[in-house]
Amino acid sequence: MASNTSEFGAVQIAGRLAVPAERLDAPVDRVRCVLRCGKRYLLAQHNSRRRENIGKWGLPGGRLKSREEPRAALRRELIEELGLRVQSLVEIGDWWHRGENHRVFGCDVGQATQSFAPDELLAIDWFQYSEVVGLEADGHLRTGFELDAITAFRVRFPRVERAASTPRRRRVVAKRQRT
Repeated sequence: MASNTSEFGAVQIAGRLAVPAERLDAPVDRVRCVLRCGKRYLLAQHNSRRRENIGKWGLPGGRLKSREEPRAALRRELIEELGLRVQSLVEIGDWWHRGENHRVFGCDVGQATQSFAPDELLAIDWFQYSEVVGLEADGHLRTGFELDAITAFRVRFPRVERAASTPRRRRVVAKRQRT
C-alpha cells in the first residue's frame, strides 16, 4: 500500500488520513497499540455492548482515565488486558472513530503473549500483515483504522531482519560487589 505525507504532516494510507498526534489540538479519548512480534501483529476481540462489534478484531488499548497521559494510559491498558509490560512506545498518529480521538502507538515485543484478561477481551491472536488485509476486506476489523495504523507502523519503523548466521547476543550486566 502506498503512503505519502501532506504539507500538514498527515500521512495518507490507502486513501485515509492519519494525522500525527502533534498536529492535533483535540484531546485524546482512547489509546491503542500496534504490537509486533517478528512478522505478526496482535489483534484482540474486545468485550463489546455493540452487537456489530462482536467477533471483530481491533488493536489492544482503551479509554484514558481523568488527567491520565496517553502513554501512561496505554501502559496501564496493556498490563490490564494482556499482562504485558512494554519497554518503548513510538507514536504513530491519531485516528477518529465514532467521534473519539484514538492515539495509536507501536511497539516491537520479543515474545508473542498468549495470555489475556477474559473480563476485558474475548480472544487475541497474532496475524501476518496479509491476514490483517484479509480481515479488513472481509469486514472483520472493529474500527476500520487497524490496517492503516499497522501500515503506518511498518512504513515508519520497518522491522530489522537479523542475518541467519548472526547469533543473538544477550546483554549481561554484572553486579558490582561491595567491599
